[in-house]
Amino acid sequence: MLEKGFNYLLYEEKASITYELVAELAKKGSPVLCITTVFPKKLKKMYDMEGAEILWLSDSGSDPKALKPTRLDFEITRSITKFFKNNEEAVVFLDGFEYLLSENGFDKARRFIKRINDTASMTDGTFIICVNKEAIPREDLITLSKDFDIVKDASSLMDGGKPTEKTGSEPPVSAPVQSRAPAASVAPAKSASPAPATSRPEPQPSIPSSMPSAMPSGEHFPLEIEDIYLIHRNAGILLQRKTWRDRDVIDPDLVAGMFQGVLNFVNDSFSSGERSKFSRMDIKDNIILVYDSELVSLAIVLAGEDEGALYRSIDKIRNLMKETAESVEKTYHDDLVNYKGDVSIFKGTRKFLDYLGLAIYDAMSTKLGEDVDMGPIMAPEVAPEKVEIPVVEEAEDYMMKASMAARTGKYDEALKYYDEALKAQPNNIRALFNKGVMLHMIGKPGEAVQYYDKYLEINPYDPEAWSNKGMALRRMGKVQEAIRAYEKGIELNPDDATLWSNKGIALRSLGRVDEAIACYERALNLDPNDAGIWSNKGVALQSVGRLKEAIECYDRALAIDPHRRVPLQNREIAMRQLKQRGRF
Repeated sequence: MLEKGFNYLLYEEKASITYELVAELAKKGSPVLCITTVFPKKLKKMYDMEGAEILWLSDSGSDPKALKPTRLDFEITRSITKFFKNNEEAVVFLDGFEYLLSENGFDKARRFIKRINDTASMTDGTFIICVNKEAIPREDLITLSKDFDIVKDASSLMDGGKPTEKTGSEPPVSAPVQSRAPAASVAPAKSASPAPATSRPEPQPSIPSSMPSAMPSGEHFPLEIEDIYLIHRNAGILLQRKTWRDRDVIDPDLVAGMFQGVLNFVNDSFSSGERSKFSRMDIKDNIILVYDSELVSLAIVLAGEDEGALYRSIDKIRNLMKETAESVEKTYHDDLVNYKGDVSIFKGTRKFLDYLGLAIYDAMSTKLGEDVDMGPIMAPEVAPEKVEIPVVEEAEDYMMKASMAARTGKYDEALKYYDEALKAQPNNIRALFNKGVMLHMIGKPGEAVQYYDKYLEINPYDPEAWSNKGMALRRMGKVQEAIRAYEKGIELNPDDATLWSNKGIALRSLGRVDEAIACYERALNLDPNDAGIWSNKGVALQSVGRLKEAIECYDRALAIDPHRRVPLQNREIAMRQLKQRGRF
């Protein structure tokens, strides 16, 4: 049977077993949505799915409710996303992936799958697709399988594990990867002409979908600071607030409710006698980090979906909050101890919150970027050999446990399960890849490279693995080796904009700005709608004084994403620099 909370890629020539498994979930009360090429009334009779919602995938103009297969990014995505968000522990089964593939091409179909997998992961939902592996090229199956938690023959999930249908051997399985998450980076000004911030100073590894997820590919929802509160612990009074919220979109009730929730949390911890506690709470789709010092509490309100960014920088953030609280207490110790209700004496604490915000952005962005979103993979001259790796049930069980542990933030436990999976099946490339990514995420890039290398020994034709290896090498300071890894990925897939952009980032870090700009231009020829790449090109141009061209790039980035903070800030800096030159 199907265990809920995972994303499944099931192999079956016809989806009869999968429909029975999904129908069983519907009978047990799970909200179920089926998107199918079978006429809905017929399907309900065939599989007793009266309790399920069924949408017909058809280009027939006779039914106004039918979902056209070419409307992948519109009606189909919206229907699935809405169902996941409106129903707890929802189950969505897509039958007809081959149809979508033929109508949209592999690249677009895979991006769609990754978006839905991300949405399912973020809502504790279950997403299932069933494909006939004989109808899809093997290299496409290798790539597609990376995006799922569980890859199995449908027959292996029947009660008692007794297969009822032969589906043949399973194709090679790789690790799931997640979608892009551009980062924001702001550096404190050191002079009248501060250096521009970088929207993606370092790429992030392709992240398994079972790990903290980013937003779907093509959408930019980095983790950003909304507010920082400084609170007097004993009095429960707000001493200072720094906000990044746009004034025209502030909801006063939301902000008031947010602060009241933080205040209640602080008061509870104060009354219980707990001190120096670093905690997390979630209110209205926001992540709030709270640091309780002896006399003050700091609360940081974060918005966005990239929990991977938070996890990778959590130690730095904790230390920054601790240092800021201690600095405030040292500077205002007597005023805090003898506080009598005059908030104005703490006006100077604003500078502490300003610097804290800048430092946290820097901490989060130095390990972030946009990962790789690949299509079918072929070597330029030599076709990849078939990587025939049989499914080992014991290893798959450990992989499932690793996914569950990763979903709940138990990364050390997940790493142990990957080790167990590799003991049961040393050449399990999903386990090798996922363990490499997780080691990369928790700040062990050297160990991550070792596992990427083991993966690449088995499957050397995977640009995503070469890209991740490059990211880890760059993080280790081995920039030249990182560039070679990016170039290997580009050799395998020269049409990937992000690989070109990541190479540009590495080149710029070496001072090879002209080469970096050339890489950004190549990336933008491939994907002119990527605001992050426009922003990065602007940074490179600005760094060599080509201010007008930089401003044009920032304008292009803001035309795509008007709320993107980094190009907005860098544009203001560039405008000031032009004024200082006396040109305006």
